[in-house]
Amino acid sequence: MKISELFRKKTPAADKRREFYERSCSRLTEQLENIRSNFDMTEDADSIDALIYEENAVLCRLDSLYKQARSEGIALEPHERRRYY
Repeated sequence: MKISELFRKKTPAADKRREFYERSCSRLTEQLENIRSNFDMTEDADSIDALIYEENAVLCRLDSLYKQARSEGIALEPHERRRYY
């Protein structure tokens, strides 16, 4: 066994689950921000419709993530829900 392994703090399973949910939430929130920033650069109706569907899909995944985390006793900070259409 290496010395570094002796002093490395082991992360309990609950902390790993929390990190998983926080990373997932962060990734989805970033996707949502990217989608919303694309609304400013899009002019045709079909592209706007596609962005709306993408935004709704990410919002549904975020809601599902929050429900899963809550069922495991993990509280996540909610993202800002703003719509641009």
